[in-house]
Amino acid sequence: MIFYLGEAVLFVALLLTSLQVLRMRRELQRMRAYHAEFQQVFGKTETALSAIQATIRELHASGRDVVEELGQRIDAGRRLAGELKRIGAGLDAPHAAGRKANAA
Repeated sequence: MIFYLGEAVLFVALLLTSLQVLRMRRELQRMRAYHAEFQQVFGKTETALSAIQATIRELHASGRDVVEELGQRIDAGRRLAGELKRIGAGLDAPHAAGRKANAA
């Protein structure tokens, strides 16, 4: 009789262990699926970051070009303004002399 009781306890323990193993197996399968999804997302993220990095490099290069072009245009504008001042001063000198002669 004790033998049957011990056998029943061991059978129940085996049954519970088997159920636990099945539950853990399902959990592992689900985790493998999550891991595969994580790897896909990580790969897409890496690709996106590479694209962003390339875009930043391009923006940096084009920004540098814009700054250089702007500097050249500012220098050209300053030269033109200086020339206009000289021309204006040269044109204004005869009028100033004429005004002085008229005033005297």
